[in-house]
Amino acid sequence: MKTTEARQNLRGSTRLLYDELIVQQAHPFIIDVSTSLIEYTDQQGVTRLLFSTCSEKSSAIGLSIAGSKARTALVADHLAISTPPSIICSSIRDARKFLATHRMIVTKPLGNDGGSGVSTNIKTKEELRRAYDYAKEYGKRVIAQQHIIGADVRLLTVGGTFSSAVIREPASVTGDGTSTIEQLIIDANNSSPRNDSAFMSILPIKMQAARRFLDTALQDIPALGQKIRTTGPANVSLGGSLREATHLVTPAMIADAEKISQKLGLGICGVDMMWDQEANRHYLIEINATPGIDIHNDPFSDTKSDCVQQYVRWLVAA
Repeated sequence: MKTTEARQNLRGSTRLLYDELIVQQAHPFIIDVSTSLIEYTDQQGVTRLLFSTCSEKSSAIGLSIAGSKARTALVADHLAISTPPSIICSSIRDARKFLATHRMIVTKPLGNDGGSGVSTNIKTKEELRRAYDYAKEYGKRVIAQQHIIGADVRLLTVGGTFSSAVIREPASVTGDGTSTIEQLIIDANNSSPRNDSAFMSILPIKMQAARRFLDTALQDIPALGQKIRTTGPANVSLGGSLREATHLVTPAMIADAEKISQKLGLGICGVDMMWDQEANRHYLIEINATPGIDIHNDPFSDTKSDCVQQYVRWLVAA
């Protein structure tokens, strides 16, 4: 495969990093397109590997901890960073007891990311049964967590220092008075930029996720101008949208994001928080050691930062 074609087939975030590695004269070489595996040369002439957005310069134990929501919560608690009450469920009976105490909860597979297997706003035993079974499809163990109402914020750190932030909002459609929600989703997915493979941060709304969230309401016809939420989690991978938040996040949120990324030795880190803006309280939900960097430079969402340049400078530094 020619270099130009290989570059085009890299994942969106890796493609941005590849281009910037060229700009900073780090001589990137694409080893494998399908896994976005790249080799580059640092300022000392040492060749290093980059997998997706994760560098070999990040701590191995940090990567292991980031891959487990339970271990992440333990480290966060050790650092006095607030996390929502949660339990690892040995059975659905544990989840029912937790729901009885907290009244509205979230369930998710213990070691998964991207929104797969995650259910939010669970209030009834019937909803819990469906959510628990769904989580089990993506992992052997299920974590139940108190549902925090607020803004879903992704803070990005580079080399342990805060770089930028975005607020992620669940996928939604707007009614035209004649189309069902299902048809509105189909129309949205067929429109630009959701079907434009050049921009990976604007993705189609996952119909399966919408069916799970809306059930029979998928056939409802919203009124003209009525906005309808179509998925539970706000993940971009499910079709969620973004808005710039670098100027909005509080010093306390930034301090906690830097604290945990530095503790884990992660060169790049996506720190996910729920932010109750009325009470001005934030809760760490999870961290991602291979975060998408493209969502912080998305022309369709008007998110802008120099995080790509920052990260590549960190990568090539001796």
